[in-house]
Amino acid sequence: MINDIKRISFKQILFFLVCVLVVEFLLLKHTPFFWDAVSKSGRASWIYAHGLSEFIVPTELNSGHPPLWVGLLAVFWTIFNKALWSSRLLLLLVNIAVVWQIIVLCKNNFLKTVSALAVFLVCLEPTFLAQTTNLNNDMLLLFFTLLALNSLIKSKSVLFTLALTGLLFTNLRGIYIVIAIAIIHVIYARFKLIEIKKPIYFGYLFAVLTFAVFCYFQYEKLGWFIISQNENYNEHRQSVGLKQILTNIVVYVKIFLEYGRFIIAIFLLPLLFKYLKDKTRKDVRIDRMIVAFFVFILVYFLGMVPFSNPFGDRYFMICYLLAIVLLVNLIAHYNVRKKIVIYTLIVFMFVTGHFWIYPATLSQSWDSSLAYLNIYNVEERMEHYINSRGIKPSDIGTRINLNSRDYSEFKMLAETDRYAQFNIETNKFILLSNIENQTKDEELNYVMTHWKLVKTHSQLGVFMSLYQKE
Repeated sequence: MINDIKRISFKQILFFLVCVLVVEFLLLKHTPFFWDAVSKSGRASWIYAHGLSEFIVPTELNSGHPPLWVGLLAVFWTIFNKALWSSRLLLLLVNIAVVWQIIVLCKNNFLKTVSALAVFLVCLEPTFLAQTTNLNNDMLLLFFTLLALNSLIKSKSVLFTLALTGLLFTNLRGIYIVIAIAIIHVIYARFKLIEIKKPIYFGYLFAVLTFAVFCYFQYEKLGWFIISQNENYNEHRQSVGLKQILTNIVVYVKIFLEYGRFIIAIFLLPLLFKYLKDKTRKDVRIDRMIVAFFVFILVYFLGMVPFSNPFGDRYFMICYLLAIVLLVNLIAHYNVRKKIVIYTLIVFMFVTGHFWIYPATLSQSWDSSLAYLNIYNVEERMEHYINSRGIKPSDIGTRINLNSRDYSEFKMLAETDRYAQFNIETNKFILLSNIENQTKDEELNYVMTHWKLVKTHSQLGVFMSLYQKE
């Protein structure tokens, strides 16, 4: 039986993972847009309402990110119907494409002694798993990132061109990724880690020129490009002082250790240090992963830490995946004893990572683990209680994103069903939850101390609590 397991191929694993993703789609096909994804739904709705005739979204809705993901959403709504299931059908296709590229990455870069089953370890990474359920553009960005890296390694110029162009049109972080890919390309070529083919350089030219054309048309229409003039987003594109940079550094390091990922660092760092010191036992597949891992970390660090834009765990998925591939290779390279124990610990930490819940006074990147899915049951129970007590939503102040259901769930709310803005002075009731990070600690503590707790609902650490002014 063990020999049969060892003979499992990458194609069989891909088939299994696709089946898992299809089941996930069926289970979550009516799950709403969450957190930052709600704003993407708003922009896609504008494109959809204009009959796909215009893809440059007006400034009042525009964060500066290019429109590929929101445009694809609008296209799918046009073809199938504007519904949650059609949105998730698009995500399913993107997820399958990402898993395909993960298989390619592992197949081309695992050492020969590494079993194809190690792919499962890569795909269990908590934030990656959470993003397969989230209707945001991060999975599409990850697909193009993996496609670019895989195409570079195999010198496939057409796919490489597609990947670079897709990166620039999916998200502004795609600019950082293209820069990182270019640096990786230079290092790979310098140390002969890949076969050099000149046609692949055309990809950079095509991607930059097409993106420049898009920026020109956006500037002609809106008067700006890349850096949004929308005041809600413009403040996130500012440079910060030394104190905030130091804070950002701490957050940057913390992100790489969250949701069980610290276990990767514990095993990876000593093996990596040993490999870098060892001048004799080198392997090109390990070298390629080391270069890619460190370049991405450095480019992201320089592109994000000095600026005011809050960054979340999902931004760095490519780094987590590369770290796992690198660790698996190093374990095989040095034939580390008790591999099963190590892999079991990693799986345990990755699974329990979805149960990491911080105290309500600490901000949490909720879309970076599956814990966020608990909010929907909690929300339903709380609203059932509110309705049963005859409490008007307009009497309840909250910062939970409950008034955006026209975009998150495609349900139009009557004015009587809309919640009031959070205001301790004027609200009769206040609805608190740890699912939002906007309420300040002093506000949270004041309400919990001086107001009467009417009702609370919770599930696996995610809570909503209704308070009444006394």
